[in-house]
Amino acid sequence: MSEERQNKKNSGVKELVLARLNVMPPNYKLSVGNRGTFTKDELIEHVKKGDETGSQIVNMQMNFIRALTSGKLIETLNQ
Repeated sequence: MSEERQNKKNSGVKELVLARLNVMPPNYKLSVGNRGTFTKDELIEHVKKGDETGSQIVNMQMNFIRALTSGKLIETLNQ
């Protein structure tokens, strides 16, 4: 995959994650590994910066979306 195409893909994924975070309730908090617990606004800032914490947030959200769309999430919840 070309670098330009990869950058477009990454940008699209980042926008998807930001859209998901923006619709969360204002009091939403999420623990990110051993990095701590972050508010909705802090999560958004890390994703926008693209720092290590932001990358981990993007990966977590994408894993959730993949599990949801593949049916694995429902399978796990039904066990």
